Amino acid sequence: MKLKYEAKKRTRINYRFTGYTTFENGWWYNHDLNKWELNLQHGTHNYGSHAGCRSVKAFRRKLKSAPKGVEFILVSRWFGNNVVGHGCA
Repeated sequence: MKLKYEAKKRTRINYRFTGYTTFENGWWYNHDLNKWELNLQHGTHNYGSHAGCRSVKAFRRKLKSAPKGVEFILVSRWFGNNVVGHGCA
C-alpha cells in the first residue's frame, strides 16, 4: 500500500502521532470491537471517529484491516506532518 506524506523527504517523522481518523461519511470506529463500521447510529458512547495509533508502522498494519477505499489520515502532533493512506480490507 502506498502512503502519502505531507512532509518532504528527509523531513518526515515516523513516530509520536496522536492517532488516525477518517472524514468519510458514515464510518465510525467501534472501540468495543476494535474495528471500523458503517454505522448510522453514531450517538452511542462506544463509537468515535478517531482511533489510537502512534507510528507509521502501526498505521500500515491497521490499514490492512480498514475498509477498502476509505481514506484515513494519521494525525501528527506537528503541523504539516500528517500521513494519508487508504484501507485494504
